[in-house]
Amino acid sequence: MTYWTSEDNVAGKPGRALFVILPTIGCYRFRIGKACYMCSYPASAPKLKWSQEAIVDYIHEALSKIEGKKGPFAVRMFTSGSFLDNGELKSETRRKIFEILSKMDNVEEIVIESRSELVRYGAVKELAEIVPDKHFEVAIGLETASDDVADVSINKGNTFSEFVRASEIARKAGAKVKTYLLLKPIFLGERDGIRDAKESIAKAEPYTDTFSINITDIQKGTLYERLWEKKEYRPPWLWSAVEVLIWAKKKFPDKRILSDPVGAGSPRGPHNCLTDYDRVIGNAIKKFSATQDLSHIENLIPECRDRWSYIVENGLLDWQLVTW
Repeated sequence: MTYWTSEDNVAGKPGRALFVILPTIGCYRFRIGKACYMCSYPASAPKLKWSQEAIVDYIHEALSKIEGKKGPFAVRMFTSGSFLDNGELKSETRRKIFEILSKMDNVEEIVIESRSELVRYGAVKELAEIVPDKHFEVAIGLETASDDVADVSINKGNTFSEFVRASEIARKAGAKVKTYLLLKPIFLGERDGIRDAKESIAKAEPYTDTFSINITDIQKGTLYERLWEKKEYRPPWLWSAVEVLIWAKKKFPDKRILSDPVGAGSPRGPHNCLTDYDRVIGNAIKKFSATQDLSHIENLIPECRDRWSYIVENGLLDWQLVTW
């Protein structure tokens, strides 16, 4: 059973989020052998197929964790694929889940995920009409606004124009749009990873209500892991994440800028010099994400920042670094 709660930003204010990973068969892209290069879902997807009724029961169980508790809460549902994929969740199942959520007064925000090509007006509108008084977002994995980077470094199978189409459909149907961006895909050095993230934010901003900056970590069984093991790829520096987050919030103060630095301070996660202070920075990023208060990440001790600055200013690639 995979669900948990943590401090988070809920519809623009501090609160808690319930994260629920639904046991579906997962993304159709990896079912046809075309998974994104950083994606570990092929190895972690359920081996047994759950019935649609069992998935609804599972939602009931997960929601019992916050039932009757003081909010505000966000409920963020992941399927290791797309919530709007009829192969994973039937239309009736989606409706039942949203009808359950519509009756929970302490739930103020609902987030689902979908690939761009699966965002359909009727499917989104049907859900939006069930929860008209809640902050409802469709999260789309853009990852980068560069079609070349999306193809070569991610194997996304989507273009920026497809993301724009999906965003416009979701908004027209009554939902808001969360855009996932990946900080520093493979084959990009630290400087180019920062530049790609900033350019992607600027390009996607007109079609986005919330940005989620996903700081790359190393998942088992992925191409990213193989390159990391060969010392040809290093997860982003935490200073790179701080740079992008501060820039984004100042550039677009009305947008919600979120980030959860998974594995911060570990070799497989975003890190600086692998000292105890890395975890302090990771926690500061989480606090900024929950509050949108830049003071949490603007006043950090600049430990190892000189080393990071040298790498960025000189455009060094990961394989050129003597130490990680």
